[in-house]
Amino acid sequence: MKHNAASQRSHEDKKLPVSPSGLFQKPGGPKIITIKHPTTGKAINFPSSQKSDREEAQDLPNVDDSLEPITKVSHIPKKGSPKPKSTDQKPSSERSRNKKLGNRLSSEKLRANGLAKAAKGKKSTRHDESQSSDITHKGQVVKAGSENTTKAASKVGDSSSWKPDVYVHAYVPEAFLAVNASPAILLSTQPVDGVDFAKYVSAFGATYFLDPLEVGFYPPTYNGSPVGSLENLRIETYKQHQSDCLILDLEAQIPEIRTYDMFGVQLNVVDRTAELYSLHVPGIQEGTPSVAYGDNIMVRQLVMDPRTELPLAAPASGSTGYQISAVVVGVDKQNEVLNLRVNGFTPHLLLCNVSFIVQTRLIKSIQRVVTDLSRELLDSSKYVEVSPVKEISVDVSFSGRDYGPIGTPIKSPAARGRGDSLSNAISPLKSPLTTRHDYFGAIGIPVRSPMRERPDYFSPMISTQQNQLTFIAKNPQSHDTLQGEKHSLPNGLAHVGNQGWLRRMMFPTEADGITQTSLAQGLFNRSWFDRQLNYEQKKAIDAILRKTYGSLGFLINGPPGTGKTKTIVETVIQLAYDSEFDGAILVCAPSDPAADTLALRLRHAFKPKAMFRLNDFSRTFAEVPQELLPYCYIDHDVFNLPPFKELMACKIVITTCRAADALIQARITNRDLVNFEMNVRNTINPWTNCSKDDGASIALHWWGLLVDEAAQATEPDMLIPLAVVTPPASLSTKPNPIFVMAGDQHQLGPRTYNKSTSLHVSLFERLSTLPLYANHPLARKSASRLSPPLPMLQPAFANLTRNYRSHPAILAIPSSLFYADTLIPEITADSLEEWPGWNDPGWPILFSCNGGIDDCETVLVPGGGGWYNKREAFKAIDYASNLIESGFITLPSEICIMSPFRAQVSLLRKVAREVGLWELNIGPMEAFQGLESRVVIICTTRTRRRFVEEDSMRGLGVVKEANKFNVAITRAKEGLVVLGNPWVLETDAHWLVFMEFCRRNNLWRTDEEGPDARMTEAGELDASDWAPKDGDVTRPLTGLENALRYKNQETADKGSEAVRRFMSERGEDEIWRSGVMAEAALLGDDTHSG
Repeated sequence: MKHNAASQRSHEDKKLPVSPSGLFQKPGGPKIITIKHPTTGKAINFPSSQKSDREEAQDLPNVDDSLEPITKVSHIPKKGSPKPKSTDQKPSSERSRNKKLGNRLSSEKLRANGLAKAAKGKKSTRHDESQSSDITHKGQVVKAGSENTTKAASKVGDSSSWKPDVYVHAYVPEAFLAVNASPAILLSTQPVDGVDFAKYVSAFGATYFLDPLEVGFYPPTYNGSPVGSLENLRIETYKQHQSDCLILDLEAQIPEIRTYDMFGVQLNVVDRTAELYSLHVPGIQEGTPSVAYGDNIMVRQLVMDPRTELPLAAPASGSTGYQISAVVVGVDKQNEVLNLRVNGFTPHLLLCNVSFIVQTRLIKSIQRVVTDLSRELLDSSKYVEVSPVKEISVDVSFSGRDYGPIGTPIKSPAARGRGDSLSNAISPLKSPLTTRHDYFGAIGIPVRSPMRERPDYFSPMISTQQNQLTFIAKNPQSHDTLQGEKHSLPNGLAHVGNQGWLRRMMFPTEADGITQTSLAQGLFNRSWFDRQLNYEQKKAIDAILRKTYGSLGFLINGPPGTGKTKTIVETVIQLAYDSEFDGAILVCAPSDPAADTLALRLRHAFKPKAMFRLNDFSRTFAEVPQELLPYCYIDHDVFNLPPFKELMACKIVITTCRAADALIQARITNRDLVNFEMNVRNTINPWTNCSKDDGASIALHWWGLLVDEAAQATEPDMLIPLAVVTPPASLSTKPNPIFVMAGDQHQLGPRTYNKSTSLHVSLFERLSTLPLYANHPLARKSASRLSPPLPMLQPAFANLTRNYRSHPAILAIPSSLFYADTLIPEITADSLEEWPGWNDPGWPILFSCNGGIDDCETVLVPGGGGWYNKREAFKAIDYASNLIESGFITLPSEICIMSPFRAQVSLLRKVAREVGLWELNIGPMEAFQGLESRVVIICTTRTRRRFVEEDSMRGLGVVKEANKFNVAITRAKEGLVVLGNPWVLETDAHWLVFMEFCRRNNLWRTDEEGPDARMTEAGELDASDWAPKDGDVTRPLTGLENALRYKNQETADKGSEAVRRFMSERGEDEIWRSGVMAEAALLGDDTHSG
């Protein structure tokens, strides 16, 4: 049986289960060969191909030299042969990619196999399933690799009509694929030392009082639920929906990971006695593939034929018959080197095949938490609060506090006493209160059980009177809103509190909100650590601290450059220093760099004993900023959890969403800690069962969860930290934990592999679309409303609007397309406006047409990422060089050049280094999420229209990728240059709007070099001839665009108000004061007038 492409695809179409080794096993009954192991002499049985590669090649017809593209793609030099001189200026990183395919492979042999298979009409093969290359262009089906052909070759062997598939993976000789497809004995390698969770849990005695943690399952079972949209997502179907999304994403992830497999590569000896070896893996610096400490990698040693420099063919064996599960014991991303421990490796056979697999540890953790919280969600949904509401007015006074880093003495202890807290400031009470009976009994509300903290039966509302807060309670018997009336709690509040908390966080409804009957006054009686906070940020933080919106998830919608992280940091500090906030705070982010950013900003307010940076044990020390190491815990040379007592004493724990699973396995969750405490109490004193009061006498450990960049995390990933803070659904423990997410669904979302499921929709984005948030009168889409209608629900969200990053011209289009024209630029830097490269000094934007052709080198980058454009690369470096030589940019690192294709990134780096610009910041677009640069040069790279649809289906490029477009544009601070072919970009509505903006404002530059000859031959139009179909102005001008035009014309009419509004010509404080005065006048309060 030949291991050709057709047989491989038919095998994979059968959806065979994944073997323990992570590889698909070959079915059927090929001829069984028995040979002796070359070193041990042990007999090994294995199926073999009936013919060798040499015999297979001899059976194929001869071909001519017309298939030059295949020779370029397939060429790999022999070991020791001189490197061929490149005439195509291939990047050095691309040349290093050839090592993946084996530097010992014979180029003549590879050429013969590649041409022969091509002549038979077969695609170049890998062991994973090839994808279709046909696309629709102008209503006709065309071959993706052809220039003008509209149908397949009529004759299989007719090489004159055959054209290559530019998206196909690089060719691998059949002999190497046969080694991976043959059965093998799996050998395990000693794993690295990680966190011993069983030992950790046993150390503080929880093993004896808690049921064992459920074990995740792998491989998971597919249920066949509709997962393409969220329309049918309900509490009852939540587990099935999320599980199926994960399974389909896993199925798509496996073949993508296989594209990084390496064949015929050499392992270098590091320590033969310890069985340590090193392996060069191009791409790990950028996460392609993503490899971490402790991961498993499959290794198969090769027995080579010295005549062909290929693995031995039948009847001999091309491998040792073993597949070794090697363990990564070191990752050097800078040099792209992995250190491996390979137990059972035969020392004199250093050539091997290396396969990357899905790490089941992560999958099991996510599947476990999905199952756990789905069950908890069902229990939580049994408790539903009732409406409508009653209001109670209570006098409240505030006093300032003296702050100091937690862990150090406070200068003014009196200011930190409980006497100035919110609960003790309620009139007519004059002494500290410590129980729920004292607190509510003083105002005539009977309750059952003691509680130390401020009660959550009430949520403070903003009142129109000074020194007064209004609290509300749900009253099932009255539909009136009465102010200043005291009354007892209704029976319906028996289920208010933590019962139903998870349902309110994940499936909130408008009935869960709190009604607001008056507008906010806009004054905050609070001391701020960060004195640069703007009004929107202060308003969001104040709402979170006072929980004016009720017990719901609070969303901070922060467009680029508006200070999401600044808002989260201030909120954490305010909560930690609040004398009434006696619990711990879990702070998360989807990635380690984002979590490090939070920790670096918070370290100034907390000492190491009060703040803990929790890292996954797989993270290397080199990846952690030096300043954060004192906030980490290291044991046995890996990151670990501190002892139980030290961990429980930490006020702040910062980690990633996935690394928070360590807290679950260590049983440091609210539910486990509550059950642990109750069981210990009942064991010590069995006659006083503390469960009789529904756990109300037990205070939770985790009082808050705050997540930054939440829109970048999948919903299952977000469930991990949620599982840490979720209180028991069946108990009335207190208080209600705070859940805050900050993000922007219009930037890059979660990275997923299957684009047809709803897994790419984050929890942040899903909640943003619910009526409670999306249909609120203060939602961003309703920003044009002059005055919101009253009464209305208190907003459980905040919209940040002030941008501190980008020039108004750069911000104009993103603000209009994604943020309802609400962004207000606050920067005043104009140092680059006079650069002669701009067409208009007041508009630091340039669209530069590129008529060069896009070329493909798929052998260099797997998965179709090998697109590059030489003319575009030279243009981009020319613009960067001119900015530096003219003196407007002094540091090359202040210029960012990005492209959606990794091959173009490699080419850009090579061209930049050839002219001495080593410090230019060049990388893929995804790498710049959350970053900024003075000047951004965007290389769109794609210039041929017939590849656009295929790019879109594969998630490549920047066309029809709205979020990627938004991220690319909004990285720029003072200058933006876009290189692209307008005929290609016009197929994207967002790019069309941007190009129209550039055309009508004279920010357009044609390509002086004219169209590439090959572009003309391919039927592509001249990029410089493009114009909007309906003229230069086809849609209304944006708000910022209008303001810029007014500013340039120095008009003094009514438009000048728009100028002052958008160009920051009026101070923030003046805007606040005028708003406060207007509201005070409407309410008849002249306290703030004058």
